[in-house]
Amino acid sequence: MYILKNAIKNIKRNKGRNILVGIVSVIIAITCVISLVINTATSSIITDYKNQFGSEINVELDFAKLYEDGITTDFPEVTIDQLKNYADSEYVKDYYFYLEAPAVSKINAINQQEDAPLEGAVSAEGGAPDIGPPNLKVIGSSSYELFEEFKKGERKIIDGKIFEKNDEIVISENLAQLNGLKVGDSITVRSIADANKDVSLTIKGIYKDLTKDNMGEYAVKDPYMTRENEILTTYETATGLVGKEASTMSRIKYFLNSPDDLDAFIKEAQGKGLSEYYSLTNNAYLYKQIAGPVESVQKISTVFLIVVLILGGIILILLNLIALRERKYEIGVLRAIGMKKYQVIKTLLYESIIVTMVAVMLGLGVGSLTAQPISNKLLSDQIEQRQEQMENMGGNLGGSGAAMPNTDEIIQSLNVQLDASVILGMFLIGGLLVIISSSMSLVYITKYEPIKILSERN
Repeated sequence: MYILKNAIKNIKRNKGRNILVGIVSVIIAITCVISLVINTATSSIITDYKNQFGSEINVELDFAKLYEDGITTDFPEVTIDQLKNYADSEYVKDYYFYLEAPAVSKINAINQQEDAPLEGAVSAEGGAPDIGPPNLKVIGSSSYELFEEFKKGERKIIDGKIFEKNDEIVISENLAQLNGLKVGDSITVRSIADANKDVSLTIKGIYKDLTKDNMGEYAVKDPYMTRENEILTTYETATGLVGKEASTMSRIKYFLNSPDDLDAFIKEAQGKGLSEYYSLTNNAYLYKQIAGPVESVQKISTVFLIVVLILGGIILILLNLIALRERKYEIGVLRAIGMKKYQVIKTLLYESIIVTMVAVMLGLGVGSLTAQPISNKLLSDQIEQRQEQMENMGGNLGGSGAAMPNTDEIIQSLNVQLDASVILGMFLIGGLLVIISSSMSLVYITKYEPIKILSERN
């Protein structure tokens, strides 16, 4: 207890020097808190998006390789059975088939031009029916649970329930209101692949749609590309609308256990016979566009943290070396009157601990208040830089075939907050600062005897 009281008295006696050390320590603490909370927030986001985009694998034709080998027709095909065989892998957590089938119907589609009715789209009398352009898109999936829009909350069943059997569908709220349809009603559609086949589909549910169309502001509104004209159903129902074309129009999405399994999964699929003209790809480009600015913010905060710790540590060592020269005689006297080395060391450590912990507490308070606006500013700057790069590159950094994210998909802000991991990290950093700032003093005390210290004073 005496040593602790003596350390507190020493801090009061040397106010100027300790205030200077405290100011440096507070600045270090604030910057460290800001960097740590930003790193914590960005790490969780980056991990989530890596798992989301890195683990979702699509099978696509490699048109670049086809062109390189001079293949322009008779593309190699991959069958449903082959795709299922590739899914039988230790690297695959789950998978589902899906198919987008264009269809025509006499019901009014959203954004359908009044002067372009789909006469003859459904059975016509006398002669073959006249197939008009598709005004509806029937999307079939082998698993409702894997419809991405429902997982994201962009679509939600508000009436009825999800389809359970073949020829059962769910449609959008606005499409139902436009045509006066309700749960239990039926609509008739025809695939553009078979002009003689009508399919009756029963409305099992109605969903609220919050998705956005992938059309420009001034583009002609195409009913087939309008998201609210999408009819959701089972995979078998959709394949029935396209007939033999289902094997080439079907798509599969694999979900890997980890993004790191991609190379091993590709090698395994190729060993099972996957053509060299097919590639297994994830949404790495889309990930870069959505989460890329967050990665940049994380890198900036990490570099800033390292630089601050290095420069701050050097400054603290220099300040303590200056203080040591001033206190050399004091240390010699304490040692000469019988205070042991470890007691002198404890006194100096207590002083450093008290000053550093006060700085850490102030840093936690100020840093938690300033971290949010600073992180938002860093993120907005990174988003602007990325958008400028995209404009300079013609609006596409990923090639002509890369999908562009919607503006609302790009992460616009970070929810940074002070949590237990940041507080623990700050106290560990505080301990590191104590060791750094006291290291020269400890070396000096253990190396020299009191007689030598006092003789140097004389």
